[in-house]
Amino acid sequence: QDELDELRAEMEEMRDSYLEEDVYQLQELRRELDRANKNCRILQYRLRKAEQKSLKVAQTGHVDGELIRSLEQDLKVAKDVSVRLHHELESVEEKRVKAEDENEILRQQIIEVEVSKQTLQNELDKLKESSLKRRGSREMHKEKKTFTQEDSADLKCQLQFAKEEAALMRKKMAKLGREKDELEQELQKYKSIYGDVDSPLPTGEAGGPPSTREAELKLRLKLVEEEANILGRKIVELEVENRGIKAEMEDMRCQYEKECLSRDHISSIPTSPYGDSVESATELRRHLQFVEEEAELLRRSISEIEDHNKQLTNELNKFKFEPGQEPSWLDDTASKYGGTLQEELKTARLQINELSGKVMKLQYENRVLMSNVQRYDLASHLGLRTSSPRDSDADSDAGKKESDSEEGRPPQPKREGPIGGESDSEEVYEKTSGFGSGKPSEVSDLCSTELTRVKEDTESLINIKREAERLERTVERLITDMDSLIYDAKVHVTSSPSTEQDLKNGEERGEDKHEPEVLDTINSRMKAFRKELQTFLEKVDHIGEGLKEQMEDLSPLPHLTESSMFAFFFPLFLFFAFQMFQPIILLILILVLFSSLSYATVFKLVFLFTLFFVL
Repeated sequence: QDELDELRAEMEEMRDSYLEEDVYQLQELRRELDRANKNCRILQYRLRKAEQKSLKVAQTGHVDGELIRSLEQDLKVAKDVSVRLHHELESVEEKRVKAEDENEILRQQIIEVEVSKQTLQNELDKLKESSLKRRGSREMHKEKKTFTQEDSADLKCQLQFAKEEAALMRKKMAKLGREKDELEQELQKYKSIYGDVDSPLPTGEAGGPPSTREAELKLRLKLVEEEANILGRKIVELEVENRGIKAEMEDMRCQYEKECLSRDHISSIPTSPYGDSVESATELRRHLQFVEEEAELLRRSISEIEDHNKQLTNELNKFKFEPGQEPSWLDDTASKYGGTLQEELKTARLQINELSGKVMKLQYENRVLMSNVQRYDLASHLGLRTSSPRDSDADSDAGKKESDSEEGRPPQPKREGPIGGESDSEEVYEKTSGFGSGKPSEVSDLCSTELTRVKEDTESLINIKREAERLERTVERLITDMDSLIYDAKVHVTSSPSTEQDLKNGEERGEDKHEPEVLDTINSRMKAFRKELQTFLEKVDHIGEGLKEQMEDLSPLPHLTESSMFAFFFPLFLFFAFQMFQPIILLILILVLFSSLSYATVFKLVFLFTLFFVL
């Protein structure tokens, strides 16, 4: 209890001394303010006198030398007074700052004393509780009252301290607000001098020293590289998804082939549950055209990027190999090339976005093509429906348009001979079948419908193969261009000389080294796309072989007798031969007809020549 009383007495003394110091400071400040007010009144009185004198001089026109001297003396006195007041204000401000610091130190000490007081109070509470247990309930009640009174007094003291701390915090917040305003003003000055970081610099202005512009360009290049890395990660994720989908599709195809093998043998002329072959072929053709156009756009954009990279490397070489030049020339070149570098940065960002979108589109088109190929493969296994003559005309017109648009490209390989049936023996053709007893008109109708259907299937497959080969050629060109770009970038990185200036600009070289990595990733994506195209071509070849086998199975030659074949095909052959006006072919055929060959081989040759003229 004695220690608590001593602590309270010390706290009251400290508070009284603090309040007395504050009172003395306030009294001094008030006295100074009174003095300043008196001086201001005197100066105002003198100013009024001077104004009256100036009016009199203006009215009379006479200048009094004594007045001028007195005014000069008054001005000197006023200047001295203002300087003295300024110094006094500075000293008062310093005293105020010192007093605030001392107050903060005292408050910290008071807080420490409060903490020690709380600890002592807790210990006393424990001791009193132990003593109260020994004493009676009455004494306990009285002591509780005293404790509550003391606690209320302590809480009041703590409230006062909290109020004082709040006032201090307000002052600190005011200081921070002033500092913030000053910093904002400095920022505005820097922005007015050097410009904003996000906004592009004007082409006509220098925009500050070249070091600041180089730093801004480095930051923007880093942002572009980060965007390119993000897009590369997305491409890798999409490729992983694409591979998973392909694996699932291959598993489904294997299961379907096993089921087809386990089933019974399908008839030679089944009906397909899927859409027409012409519609699937047109869809595949459209998708291939779209993919080819996208590949051409990619090649153009890559060539433009290569040109921009060459320009940038030339400019960097100029800056690196010519260090000993005047600052005026550097400012002129910076003002010239600053705008071009910023424009090229913008174009690089746009091109990266376009390339990412095009890669996504190509992957989507690849998936669509794979699904269409699987659909067409299933349709070829099950057998296709006969297409209408309008669809065949539309396909022929589309083929003509594509042939007209592809004049500048190398010619595609044409079909050199007939399809199937060349190596069969004569005995097979001399055998009779169930169709020999039928009418020749029915046999001819059935053969013509089957041949037209198979012919349309083969034409659609040939067109698809042409489009795929053309796309493969464009992808190979893109890969060669990308290889040349990668080689140039690596040569540029390795051939840079090691000087002191290059050691200073090591960060720029590190950024240039990232360019071959980005190009390598793009090149690997294009090679993967080429592999997918090759697998697509293999599947198309497999479908073509299936159609050839189907055509061999559906050819009407094994089902006809020797006499029916001669009666049906010989006048038809003569009709086509006379319409084609080919004397050399006619002479060859006449020699063949009057030679010592058998009827089966002769009519086989006649049928093949008619097919050649029809197709």
